Amino acid sequence: MAIYSPLRSRRLAAQQVEATQRLLTFELCTQSFAIPLDRIHKVMTLNAPGDRASHRLYGDPHQTGVSLTTYQGNELVVIDVGHRIFGNADVLLPTQSQADQITASVTPAVRYLLIVQPEPDRLVGVPIDSPPSIQSMPISAFKPLPAIYQQHSQIHCVSAMSIDLPDRPSIFLLDVAALARPE
Repeated sequence: MAIYSPLRSRRLAAQQVEATQRLLTFELCTQSFAIPLDRIHKVMTLNAPGDRASHRLYGDPHQTGVSLTTYQGNELVVIDVGHRIFGNADVLLPTQSQADQITASVTPAVRYLLIVQPEPDRLVGVPIDSPPSIQSMPISAFKPLPAIYQQHSQIHCVSAMSIDLPDRPSIFLLDVAALARPE
């Protein structure tokens, strides 16, 4: 039987537990980004040489940053976040000749495809180049981006940025619903 201690009870009551959010983090063009873990459906390899389960992208001849892949027997729309944010389709989606060069190199880079769920009945693919990792971050660390920054940078799929974290770089929080909407 546990002994009740008023001192221990007061000490535990004084400790405030800060709410955290679990995020899947990754890098694009040396910037850190995150997606809430509850919006991630699956993480898979993309264009991995020799990996039979790897998925291939197709259907973007004009380098618009929107392509297709097959997932579970259905067409899945893949949206290049690098193209949306940085305006450069070559950031993440190489042309077929570039993909062949990567495949021919001695140490090919493994790429990943995040299957995210912007709505309960809808899936969208997001290609990334860095291995994703799961992190817990305090919700209070995320602050909305200044409106003037969003207007001038034309970034509509980033909802907030983490600040005030001394041991971590700033992380942009992606709004999955806004990412899936047409520009």
